[in-house]
Amino acid sequence: MIKKINWFDVFLAFVIATMFSLLAFANSRNNARYIEEIEVKLLSSDNHFITQEMVEKIIVQTFPRDSKISNSELDLKRIEEKLNAHAMIAHSEVFVDVNGKLHAEVTQKKALARVMSSNGSYYLDDKANKMPLSDQFSAHVPVVYGELKESNKEIFAQLLNTIHNDEFLKTAITGIKINGDQSVVFTVRHFDYLIEFGHLREIEKKFDNYKAFVHYAKNDTLIGQYKNVNLRFTEQVVCTK
Repeated sequence: MIKKINWFDVFLAFVIATMFSLLAFANSRNNARYIEEIEVKLLSSDNHFITQEMVEKIIVQTFPRDSKISNSELDLKRIEEKLNAHAMIAHSEVFVDVNGKLHAEVTQKKALARVMSSNGSYYLDDKANKMPLSDQFSAHVPVVYGELKESNKEIFAQLLNTIHNDEFLKTAITGIKINGDQSVVFTVRHFDYLIEFGHLREIEKKFDNYKAFVHYAKNDTLIGQYKNVNLRFTEQVVCTK
C-alpha cells in the first residue's frame, strides 16, 4: 500500500530547516564581524567621578590584542566584571549591536558623605561603603567625623540617603559627628547651633520635627542666638542658647 505524502509536513520541515540554516549563517557572520566602535553612556548621576574615556580604556584593556577584535573574541561578562570592579562604578551593562558597535552603559556610585579621619579621607556611598577620593570631581556632601561601627553601617546609610534625597536637608546639613555611643550631632549652614540628633532611631520623624522647627522659627530673631537644637525627644524640639 502506497502511503500518501503529507506535503504540509514536508513544507513545514523545509521551513524549519531553512530558518535554522539562516540563523546559523547570521550567527556565524555576526561572530566574524569586527568591533568598529565603542560607545560609552554614563547614566544619570549626581557625581562625575569617571569619564567616558576612562571607561573605554578599561574596556580596551580586556581585549586580547591591540588590533581588530571580532565578536567571537569578546567576553562581555569579563568586560562587565572588570568595569564593576572599579571603585567608582556601581553597575554596568555591555552589549554589541548588529553594526558591530560595542555599547557600555555605566552607572556611577553616589558619594553621600566624606569622612575625615586620622587614617585619611574618603567618601561613603549610598550603602555607607568606602569610596576613594577622585581627581575628576569633588562632591559637595556632609563631612563625617568619628568612628562608625560596622553594626551601625546599614542604619547610617539610611540616614545619609534620607539627607541626600531631601533638598532642604541636603543643602542645610554640612557636617555629621559620630559620638562614641554612635549617637550623632549635625552642623548646619547659615546657623551656628548644633543639632543633637541622638541615636539613629525614628530618623524621618526627627527630621520632620526639625523642618517644622525651622519653618516656624525662620521669622524668630532668636533663632540666631541658639547654640543647641535637641531632636532626641521625638515629641518636641528643645532649644538652648
